[in-house]
Amino acid sequence: DESKKVPYSFYAKVKRNGVEDDVEVTSTLANLIKEHNLGTEDVISLTYQPLAVFRVRPVTRCTDTMPGHTEAILHVSYSPDGRHLASGGGDTTVRFWDVNTNLPKHTCRGHRNHVLCTAWSPDGKKFASADKNGVLILWDPVKGQALSTIKAHTKHITSIVWEPMHKNKECDRLATSSKDTLVKIWNARTKRNIATLSGHLDSVECIKW
Repeated sequence: DESKKVPYSFYAKVKRNGVEDDVEVTSTLANLIKEHNLGTEDVISLTYQPLAVFRVRPVTRCTDTMPGHTEAILHVSYSPDGRHLASGGGDTTVRFWDVNTNLPKHTCRGHRNHVLCTAWSPDGKKFASADKNGVLILWDPVKGQALSTIKAHTKHITSIVWEPMHKNKECDRLATSSKDTLVKIWNARTKRNIATLSGHLDSVECIKW
């Protein structure tokens, strides 16, 4: 039975710099002899030991498929409770999915270019998406409706992050970064820019709060 075979590793006692050491035999004994300049009169002691066997089943099939986007999917993010999934794609749409049923809940249109990044608010009540035109859209993920559309940057937005809930229970602040070298902080309730952080000389690719 192939499944019951136990693999072994082999070691040879070889003197290196006057000290005897166990060297693993990774190919053939002939290669080992050449590598360590051993002579025909040298005695080589071999030891072996069984290797641990981890019987990991390879992934051979996809568990679920959720068709819908007509172009490449560029970003996905799970809701904080893990029950919903949101995706943004090259077809300019944001789609909300039910993870348990694998069925779509909402298809949201509002972007006019590739949706590059998405992010749920920590309480799961708001959702943000951003596109290649530098437009930020805030959504109601329950109703699938846009709450506001903001021209946030002059170039495409690379990353979105919300302020952690333990810092702000209202979950109404988020930050965006862009290829225009700026990081901006926004109030999701008033839709206003609270602060602009400059100093980078090139595109800001990722931000964390």
